[in-house]
Amino acid sequence: MRRAALAAAVVTLWAAACGGPSGPAAGTTSPAPATSASRAAHVRAGFVAFGDFGTGDSAQRAVARAMRTWAGGGHRVDALVTTGDNVYPDGSPSLFGPRLDRPYRNLRRPMWITLGNHDVLNGHGGAELRHLGLPGLPYAKRLPGVQLLFLDADRPDAAQTRWLQDRLSAAGPPVRVVVFHQPAWSCSRHGSTPAVDARWVPVLERHRVTLVLNGHDHNYQRFTSAHGVTYIVTGGGGAALYPVGSGCRTPHRAAAASRHHFTAVEVTATRVTVTAVSDDGAVLDRVVLPVPRP
Repeated sequence: MRRAALAAAVVTLWAAACGGPSGPAAGTTSPAPATSASRAAHVRAGFVAFGDFGTGDSAQRAVARAMRTWAGGGHRVDALVTTGDNVYPDGSPSLFGPRLDRPYRNLRRPMWITLGNHDVLNGHGGAELRHLGLPGLPYAKRLPGVQLLFLDADRPDAAQTRWLQDRLSAAGPPVRVVVFHQPAWSCSRHGSTPAVDARWVPVLERHRVTLVLNGHDHNYQRFTSAHGVTYIVTGGGGAALYPVGSGCRTPHRAAAASRHHFTAVEVTATRVTVTAVSDDGAVLDRVVLPVPRP
């Protein structure tokens, strides 16, 4: 209990420093507590997202255990979604088993990944995707009511920008989630990514995507743009943590925490609930987003 209270206090302090609340965004209210059965009955799709994890260390195993507890507690988890840096230090295929497969084998869900700079360091990114039965980046996946678009921010080029524009312009589910490694917005060691901001952010904003998931900085940060797009850095999956800074030029930052964690996303017919959960099961942040109207 003391650890959970401390985690909540850390997030509240960070949020206060950034001028925004932790927990539900302004203008939203958290739903009343529900039983596991009633919650699962209304959730159409769900997944957990995490990044910067593939160290093989105790912190990675702790986050994996927390995800198993979440899934076993009545929360719907249809897939494991990663924001990159899945296999440290260089994406070596010899480490796929201990750092990519075995920590999550008890979850028995498909793993959909993007690639981080460590995954491609020695040219093993393609092997990592093939190992999981995935196509080359960029690619798309679907869950009921949700489209997930995976990009390679190691090379934010014009071809991927056109691909993103085409997918977001086409008919599809109401909830769009875009996943890539180097963050659009961050106030930490690596910071925001200029090429992403120049090429992809205008497309994401124009189409009012529901959620953007990034990694690279080893912490949790949630931003809300002026057009209502939610950007989350979820890079606390196991690697050594980075401090969260302040005073950066970013959209409004609603919450932040330097904690090992994963980010859970649950989708109903009317709302998307995003919950950051620490390695000890404490809720670090929660926001409820509306499902866009067709």
